[in-house]
Amino acid sequence: MLAYSTDGRTNDQPQQYQEVYIELDILLEDAGYANPNKYKTIEQFWKDCGETWASRRELIGNIYADILFDIGRKKKKLKEPRNWKNANDSLTDKLSPVRSQWLKAMNFIHASPPDYENSIKESVNSIESCLMILLNQPKGTLGKLIKNQEVDADIGKIISQVYGLCSDKDFVRHGGTRNQSIGKFEAEFFLDFAASSIIYIKGKLTECPDKAN
Repeated sequence: MLAYSTDGRTNDQPQQYQEVYIELDILLEDAGYANPNKYKTIEQFWKDCGETWASRRELIGNIYADILFDIGRKKKKLKEPRNWKNANDSLTDKLSPVRSQWLKAMNFIHASPPDYENSIKESVNSIESCLMILLNQPKGTLGKLIKNQEVDADIGKIISQVYGLCSDKDFVRHGGTRNQSIGKFEAEFFLDFAASSIIYIKGKLTECPDKAN
């Protein structure tokens, strides 16, 4: 990608790119990651390239940044949250696009410096994304989607209340100007809550095909 977008283009690169893309896609799936590279051909990538070599290098570096960060975290043997892996393993098939969002939620906690606000946002948004996909309602919101589904009414109310709680914290979902007492423990709480919610929602909705299609 770097050679193609700077000063090392050759005629055989498009074919080589597709071969490597397929191989990497399989390896990432086996490792539990969604492929964050939306460019299935090198020509598609070229359309989004910036005008300068520096901007092109930055674009390439950002594509796999979250996965590389997580690999580094694993090398340091930092402990994963309790239900993180279980939730990640449930994000398969049509839910696999949520994996990138889910990975961001955890990586924000371990970043230097950590970004607890965005971790909470990504955690809650991952629940919303699961509902959007399973119910085929890409413009829905968590609060509306969770209602009248094949979920326990009290559990659905709890999930909806958590969504509302995050909405009330200005900087988490809408950007705000007030300092709020959000830290590691809150971020880990929401990450674990999101994991349990994802596992529960997928289990309940996929048992009811008429609701999940």
